[in-house]
Amino acid sequence: MLRNVPSATLKELVRLSERKEALMAQIQEIDRQMLGVQKRFGIPQPEGDQSMPANVSTVRRRKPSRRLNR
Repeated sequence: MLRNVPSATLKELVRLSERKEALMAQIQEIDRQMLGVQKRFGIPQPEGDQSMPANVSTVRRRKPSRRLNR
């Protein structure tokens, strides 16, 4: 499936994925800090804004597509 992708492109994808994970971790920390300030001053969370821990993304493997031979 990924036989024709240059190694430089794969390395760039890995680098970007790692950068994205680092940014997601920063966002999660900022969310925690915001919740702390909201709780300290009694600011209610808007409904539907339930704080969920951010999931760190991973590179997903795609299922091979089925090609129809016609």
